[in-house]
Amino acid sequence: MPKLILGHTTDNSAKVWVRASDRWPVAFLQLINPVNNKKLQEVPLLTLASEFYTAVHEFTGLAADTDYKVKVAFGKQKDSPADARVRDAYAEGRFKTFPKTARQPFSFLLGSCNLHSLGILERPDQSWLTISRVAAKTQARFMMHAGDQIYADIPFKPDASLEHYRDKYLDAWDDCIPAKRVLTELPHYMILDDHEITNNYENGSSELGGTLARMALKAYWEFQHSHNPPTLGAPDQYYYAFSYGDVQFFVLDTRTSRISALNQMIDDKQLQRLLAWMTQYRSNTKFIVTSVPFVGEVKNPKKDKWCDPVYTVQRERILEHILKNGIGNVVFLTGDMHTAYCADMEISDNAGNKTVIHELMSSPINQFTPDWPQDAYYSPPTPRSGNGFQYKSTIRKNTYYGAHSNVMSITVTNGQSIEFSIFRTTTDLTKPALKGKV
Repeated sequence: MPKLILGHTTDNSAKVWVRASDRWPVAFLQLINPVNNKKLQEVPLLTLASEFYTAVHEFTGLAADTDYKVKVAFGKQKDSPADARVRDAYAEGRFKTFPKTARQPFSFLLGSCNLHSLGILERPDQSWLTISRVAAKTQARFMMHAGDQIYADIPFKPDASLEHYRDKYLDAWDDCIPAKRVLTELPHYMILDDHEITNNYENGSSELGGTLARMALKAYWEFQHSHNPPTLGAPDQYYYAFSYGDVQFFVLDTRTSRISALNQMIDDKQLQRLLAWMTQYRSNTKFIVTSVPFVGEVKNPKKDKWCDPVYTVQRERILEHILKNGIGNVVFLTGDMHTAYCADMEISDNAGNKTVIHELMSSPINQFTPDWPQDAYYSPPTPRSGNGFQYKSTIRKNTYYGAHSNVMSITVTNGQSIEFSIFRTTTDLTKPALKGKV
């Protein structure tokens, strides 16, 4: 079973997730200076069966832009001596705290859609071996997981049981040894999409009522959200923000408040938070993570994406806010569609205001479906309103990657310039399949 995951990191702190067991319920988590191997802190964590023996500790008071090592061992009691503790494989990790500013170039990884549930037919081992190599080659500072970290509904519809969802995480991250290793090699940020619950999930959509979603979200909290930054909304919502130096990230929860009958992808509180955040960081480079495409226009099926007419009002409210308030340097990060690309959206109005926003997609990490042709996307007729507000999306042909499977490395230089490389994960090569600039 996975024993350690590196989570939310800042210039002075880091969250570390651990999982113990019924026999060894106490996790002894050590923070170590990797230069001299000196133990800096040790924290005993008593884990609970009700939390599937998972727990998170946040180390604070750390130095900025500094390497650290963490180890976890397990005992029966909080006063268990060192020689009475056990240590499993992949129970040691290394991370580097973030800098106070992003003056030096830095890279991070973007991925989504980790198919793991087809046994010998489509094992994800090679994909995660490649991700580990790409992370090392690019010196990635963290990885952003944009949704579908598990497939709870493949190959069969999910049961409304906590055991079912917990087993899916163990299938994804424990049965796959390379994935378990990657989770210890750099910090990880995560957000759910539909397959963490069931296909095309929206609030109240499950035929099993609320029980299925409650079980799914309980497991999501245990394995994913507990090591994310604190939510900006209510405890049962999962959107959050974080920064790497001066570069800002806002991670949307597009599932738990989605109600298509109300034309709502996200609730109004989350929308207001997003708009205020964009205004606050008007000139900073900003990445907005959305588990379904925002910029890219999908031909069919539109349902489930921001381009569905159902969500037009909210989508246009975000776009108009960007245009009217002079919000610059906006890049959306997404997954979901089992392709990779860079897309641009031109926005303008009759007052002469113009701007361009961008979107980077990387998906899937591992999959078992046909390649998507580029004509699955299109540039529809430009919408217009009474004040001449209009926008049009275009996917750059020379960046489109419809072949399976992939992960994207994104590099930010001087807090402004953005380059990306798309790596095929189902080979052992670490040469990019495609490269580009935003």
